[in-house]
Amino acid sequence: MKKIKGFAFHCHHGELVEYVTDYNDRVKYIKKHKPKEEQEVRLRLFKMIPEDRLPADLIKASEACVKASEACVKAWETRAKAWETRAKAREAYDKAWEAYDKAWETRAKAWEAYDKAIIKYTPELEKLHKELCPDCPWDGYTIFPKEEK
Repeated sequence: MKKIKGFAFHCHHGELVEYVTDYNDRVKYIKKHKPKEEQEVRLRLFKMIPEDRLPADLIKASEACVKASEACVKAWETRAKAWETRAKAREAYDKAWEAYDKAWETRAKAWEAYDKAIIKYTPELEKLHKELCPDCPWDGYTIFPKEEK
């Protein structure tokens, strides 16, 4: 099955918008691990946002984050392999850590740009959210607002 990825509303209950790397995996996770009484709301509100409705630089920032995160994963895996044979491969281990450190720095910069883009476009995304999710209980913090007593 092809991975559905991109920006979505309510991937997690405490975030309005975030980048999703695999929509179907998240749906499976919700069905398997989230409380039964939350599943209908979570699945109903978890929606992919059409890419053509998003600002181009927000998409570019997310792509940089994904690329940087993939580099981190690869560097971490390389480091883990080197750790297993550290007695024979201390130099490789050190290089892997160096690569991981650089990848981590790049990732941090990419995430900073992504966070700035999310902040910059929050008003536009909130307007889009109201249009695409008219029956949504999102209160600015969660899809599970506390009931007033």
